[in-house]
Amino acid sequence: MRRGFIFTLDALLSLILVVTVLASVVSIENRVSQVYLTSMRSQSRDIAKEMLMVLRTVPLNEIVPPEKIEEWEDNGILDSDLVDPSMSPLDIVATYWATQNIYPEKNLRHKAEIILGYILNETLPGYYYELMINNYTSPYLRKVGANYSKALEVSPATLVMSGYAYNQTPRGYMARAYLTRVTTIRKELYGWMRVLAGGYSYYNNLNKLTIIRKIYLPIDARIMEADGKFVTRQGEYLELYINDVRVGGDYGQINIDDLTPYLKPGENIIKLIFSSFSSLFRSPQDEIGSASGTTMYVKYKTQSSEVEDPGIVKIYNVTSKETGIMYLLELFVPGNITSIYMKFKVDGVSYVTLYYGFGGNLTLLLTKTPQNGIVEFTDDEIRDAVNMKICGGRDCYDEFKENLSKMVFDFVLGFDAYYDPERGEWRYEGRDTPNTGTRVIYGYPDSEVVIKYKPRILITRYSIPISMYFPYGDKRVSYPSNGEFGNTGLRVEYQLPSIADPWYADFWVGYTFVDYTTIQNLYENGKLFYSGPLGRYAIRVAYTRIYPWMMVPGQTNVFEIKMTNGSSYVRDGETRGVIKYFIQAYAGYGNIFPKFIRTGCKGYNITYYWIGDSNQHYVLAGEEPYCNLTADDLLVGRNIYAVDDAIVRLFNNLGGNGTKDSPLFVELPSNVMIDFASMGNIPGLFTPIRITLRVWREK
Repeated sequence: MRRGFIFTLDALLSLILVVTVLASVVSIENRVSQVYLTSMRSQSRDIAKEMLMVLRTVPLNEIVPPEKIEEWEDNGILDSDLVDPSMSPLDIVATYWATQNIYPEKNLRHKAEIILGYILNETLPGYYYELMINNYTSPYLRKVGANYSKALEVSPATLVMSGYAYNQTPRGYMARAYLTRVTTIRKELYGWMRVLAGGYSYYNNLNKLTIIRKIYLPIDARIMEADGKFVTRQGEYLELYINDVRVGGDYGQINIDDLTPYLKPGENIIKLIFSSFSSLFRSPQDEIGSASGTTMYVKYKTQSSEVEDPGIVKIYNVTSKETGIMYLLELFVPGNITSIYMKFKVDGVSYVTLYYGFGGNLTLLLTKTPQNGIVEFTDDEIRDAVNMKICGGRDCYDEFKENLSKMVFDFVLGFDAYYDPERGEWRYEGRDTPNTGTRVIYGYPDSEVVIKYKPRILITRYSIPISMYFPYGDKRVSYPSNGEFGNTGLRVEYQLPSIADPWYADFWVGYTFVDYTTIQNLYENGKLFYSGPLGRYAIRVAYTRIYPWMMVPGQTNVFEIKMTNGSSYVRDGETRGVIKYFIQAYAGYGNIFPKFIRTGCKGYNITYYWIGDSNQHYVLAGEEPYCNLTADDLLVGRNIYAVDDAIVRLFNNLGGNGTKDSPLFVELPSNVMIDFASMGNIPGLFTPIRITLRVWREK
């Protein structure tokens, strides 16, 4: 399990005040009680000292198993607003002890008892113990069944964790700053899954395939740019409708440079109609439908920070007039997959087949008959099928999901259709059999795929989504010849801001599939992170930050596709994609400053710049009376005033200083204020805590 931890709200309070700025070890005392055996006394004393040293210096996640960490995170024992598993147990305890009066409803003292009690019980086998914090103990902090009067010897070790820097009494003020809404420029790329049907019926009737997809834009969206590329399977006639308005029609593909007149805030209905145009040139392999490279790009301004969950796959509404349907699901989620569930509502469909695709192979996992028009594939059913059909009866499902979590993976469905491995092609009811008729797959929410996963980063209400777009012809994207056969690959060079929290990259790639032997190798910053056979239906590459050397903020990163062992390749100039990341609209408590805010001010009216234009913009912070300041003024005052420093740090998290030379990535709406909060007079917050560990053996 891998998780991303983002310190929000008062988490930085605990880190800065308790650990970094104000935490220190004042004294360590060792007292030895009645002496019986020198060796036993020395041994117990050393154990007590070493145990306290471990509790003081070793991160919690290096002492406690991952499953226990996960349990504590889920039930709130580890309060992510205050602490993090990378902190030592005593740092966590000191944080809880220092802030228990601020958050009485959190019951922090009891949570500290549970953490320490678990560690002591697991790490001191054969010994009895008692831990005291400021002369306080509890059953959680004592060995069950201990009888102090039977002790052969008692060796205590004591340390004092202070709320003050060693031998200092700091005085001053701290502030934090945050906001909950900004205006951002969003860049979204929508790719279409491959959906196919037979090109004609068993009785030579031409088929028509209709694919309807709903795309939702924020209700306040101001659409700035939009274009689309819509590609057919075999050159059939294609018509495009958006919100019931006919946009165009052509054979082969439709390219529209400006779709802004057709799109609107809220729900947009995109309809693609594929029609066979002649039965004279038919072949047994004739298919119609959406091919690789079908994408639509939309750029818009919005104050919404909501993002679509990649784990909710919204199935299109699909109607085939004459034959069965093949539906490719090329899926990706930015995290570790825990379960997969599929549900489809259909009409006119007699059976549904589910395949797992890997390279050129399609493995039939399950076949089901609709019940009252519904077909479900549960996680348990998929687990059993994977174990039996892919792993020969071995329980490999966890390993299977771990591999799926690294990159795009394929499930393929047949609705009155199945894959013929001997012919290497799809067979459609109504084309290859007399069973003609209309088949319908009802779209989301009637049909959906739900992939539950553990995300690699934490998205909070302060997380602001940003997308980096790579259009066709982007100079950052190149198509070098590489591999042993000189195949054309892909190279993308990009730079993430230092304040970015990377989410995932998503490239819709123009592949040409030639053979089943081609191996696709994926590299980030010169290191291989995935290698496997190129899928026969490959249309995209997506990945998240699996390793620390991937998608590194603050530096230039290079993503590469290299082909080996075959002749398949990436078509030059036919790839576009996005890289998604977040910035945080929050700056926690910082350093201690001699003054809280400028004299005569309770708030600021701040002049700043953002990348969307060259105009001056204004935002209020605090309350009346306001003082007029520029972002440059804040930079000067940040060494004196806690509020100035907090706002500058907030601006830094939003991409710049807010000055003309260093504008923000986002616009702060005029009706949104920057809030800040003071910690007041720092020494009044904490008092030292004394921690004593007694270790003994009994007679």
